[in-house]
Amino acid sequence: MHSEPVNSEPFNSPVAPKPGRPLRVATGLQVMAAAGNGLAYVALSLRVYQETHSTVAVTMVLLAGGLPVVLLAPLSGLLLDRLPMGRLLAAAALVVAAALCGLAFVHTLTATIALVLCFGVADSVLQPGLTAAIPLLAGDVPLVRATSRLQGATMGGTAIGPLLAGVVGSIGGTTTALLLDAGVSVVFSLGITAMGLRSTRARAHEGADDGMAAGLRYLRRDRPLGLLVLVVSAMIAFLGVSMVAELFLAEKVLHGGTTGYALLVTAWTGGMTLGTVIAGRLPARALAPGIVIGLFVLGIGVATGALAPTMWMAIAAYGIGGVGDGVQMVGARTLLLQRAPAHLAGRACAVFTGLTFGAVSIGMAFSAPLVDLLGIRGALCGAGLAAIVAGGVALVLRLHHLRGDAAAELRLGEGGSLAPGVA
Repeated sequence: MHSEPVNSEPFNSPVAPKPGRPLRVATGLQVMAAAGNGLAYVALSLRVYQETHSTVAVTMVLLAGGLPVVLLAPLSGLLLDRLPMGRLLAAAALVVAAALCGLAFVHTLTATIALVLCFGVADSVLQPGLTAAIPLLAGDVPLVRATSRLQGATMGGTAIGPLLAGVVGSIGGTTTALLLDAGVSVVFSLGITAMGLRSTRARAHEGADDGMAAGLRYLRRDRPLGLLVLVVSAMIAFLGVSMVAELFLAEKVLHGGTTGYALLVTAWTGGMTLGTVIAGRLPARALAPGIVIGLFVLGIGVATGALAPTMWMAIAAYGIGGVGDGVQMVGARTLLLQRAPAHLAGRACAVFTGLTFGAVSIGMAFSAPLVDLLGIRGALCGAGLAAIVAGGVALVLRLHHLRGDAAAELRLGEGGSLAPGVA
């Protein structure tokens, strides 16, 4: 079995008139879309909890949004590699808008889960697509800087969203918040369409693996990158626990109410935004070490927030943890885009996104039992310690030596496998 040369073909190039212009437009659209999604996420989570008073119900709704991204990853990645990316992302955004309109007017748990599933199906294209599109949008901007900008825009918008949820929720309620996000999704779709984002499919050389599951098989061959993805996914599974438990930390333990929960989420996403900026300024050789350090900082932030005696101390700790999360997020995605073959970019991004979403889903599924077993503070503290352990595992596996160019490593391997060392 022979491995295809990594990045042997140029990545799909944008049909764009000015270098950097698509990146600027996409950054603005991302801020807007992420703010709308953050608004809807907080508003819907609080509505389900207030109507059911059940941790299981909140978990089921969150799982419904994440599972399609996992289960449909091979198909979504293939579509991203084969179809015009701009049209595909625009259509997915319209499906999101339709699902949000439905969610604004339904209140039964069954109908809510069904519509969130529809949201998740569209998200299975949007999430990996927004990562795979970065080289199309970058122009003359270095890839790590372009990744930093778009991920920073996502986190910045997500940080604004919970604050909007508090304001909009107090004025117009959850219905208004969800309809507002639906309108934002329509604008996002129109913006992507107007931007004219197109791609010319990179050609796979003769004999290259080009099937639906080729992205997964590539990560199995590129062992250093595959191990990094597994470590990051394991850490994210424990973040899935915190995504549910932090709502109860704010509501039940620290008595911060809706505003306290919104501030907790905003602190994390605001810290992530700062982390993406830091990661964008790192030299190439520092990306992998930055990921490992980010895992340690993330874990310390979650564990410290779990033990905080006041709401404001928890908010500060979550802000610090978010910085680590932002650094590891940009670093991992940049290395993936640098190392993956051009004709597999969509599938590789879809597998990576599917694994991370699957990890979050597993964490959320176990959050309620862990909260019942360990208590709210105990579950969150355990999640933070697990992230620290993930950083230690990355050090033992020498993943801090990982570099963006896998071609030399592939040439050293035999039979399509990588050499044991990491460049």
